[in-house]
Amino acid sequence: GWAAIAALVLIPASGAAAFGALDLLSAPRVAPYHWPMIVGALAPLLIIAFCFWALLPGTHSRVPASIGAGGTWGLVLLLCLSLIPMTQIRLKVRAHEEAVRAKFDADLKQVPADAPLWALTPFLGKGNYVQEEEVITRILKLPRLQTEAETMLVRGDFPLRYLNRFELMPTAALCTTTRALLRQHVAPLTLATPNSKPFSEIASEVRDVVSALSWLIDYDCPAMPEAEAWETMAKTYSNPNYSFYSLYELRDLRDPKRLGYALYQDPARPEMLTPRAHLKAWLKFVDDKNVRDQVIAGARKLDHRTSDAIEILASDEVVTRFLTENMTRLDLEPTPALCNAALSYLHKQFAGIYRPNPEDRMSYLDLLGRLGRGDQLRALIWLASNGCDANAEIDQAIALIKLYQPSPESGLVQGRLEGLRRKP
Repeated sequence: GWAAIAALVLIPASGAAAFGALDLLSAPRVAPYHWPMIVGALAPLLIIAFCFWALLPGTHSRVPASIGAGGTWGLVLLLCLSLIPMTQIRLKVRAHEEAVRAKFDADLKQVPADAPLWALTPFLGKGNYVQEEEVITRILKLPRLQTEAETMLVRGDFPLRYLNRFELMPTAALCTTTRALLRQHVAPLTLATPNSKPFSEIASEVRDVVSALSWLIDYDCPAMPEAEAWETMAKTYSNPNYSFYSLYELRDLRDPKRLGYALYQDPARPEMLTPRAHLKAWLKFVDDKNVRDQVIAGARKLDHRTSDAIEILASDEVVTRFLTENMTRLDLEPTPALCNAALSYLHKQFAGIYRPNPEDRMSYLDLLGRLGRGDQLRALIWLASNGCDANAEIDQAIALIKLYQPSPESGLVQGRLEGLRRKP
């Protein structure tokens, strides 16, 4: 009887304990780590074993009730009670973390608003993600960030892991000083006796260097010799499986095709644009009204803008939208290759537009909305006006316009297109 009473009490308790264990296991990297797993694993097994013992009378002679019932429920009780100290440990850890966060925030607030970069870098890597982003946000607002970063690189105390986070300009001075710092750091790490130390001792530093080298090389700083030096040094440490990813990255960074890729294909800021940059790098910023006119003016001067436009039309649908929107402003040369690529793109665009039923004709504004504010129609007019044989696409566009409700604007566009048809 007392075993049944114990069961009625402890079965719900063990269920609650299991949920408590799962809650603790939601953060297994924090004390008490994986230990709550014992409660969730053993308590159900003990209850199942007790049920089999209770249902099979033959087992009662081998395992008396004092052990079968008392032992089972005693162990279940101990497992349930073990969650109390585990929970207390977790609460102490959380309280400590909260105290650390509070101290971090208080210390950061004490740093003056006009403090130099080196007053803020000690906070990096010390707080949680939100706190780190707050530090980086403050760093990005520093008025002398570029100069102070170069000063720290010369002194050797710049945090290389964050070189790609500070939105620095990839100047020749920055390239030279960072390369010198990388050479300075690699020399003491080189082992006189290969495999005498595990790679884990330098893993964190190598990851930081890989991050810095990736940014340097992507922004046209020829730091391939430094990448090779760090790869050679890293290979002298034992446990290559631990270092595989970093070594692979260091090897990949020495690919000549990698040099300057971000600077000329996908720069982070419009100030980084150069005449060597691909047209798609310039078009990346045309939606920014603060720099749109300067970006278009710079793109118009590119001597490779037409060949770049052809490449964009053939391979990048996202950038093609920006190209179509600004085709009339880029002063492109209407070569046969450009005509073919642009008209092929427009043909596909017109073919994919919804065609309403005659009895349910939609407004011309609906058509423009589906066409991206009518940019494709303007691009078609520009192409046909500049000598491209666009008769097929003109017919396609006119037929599409006629499916929508007529309006003064649609009539003007239709008339313009009809006037641009090439005579047989």
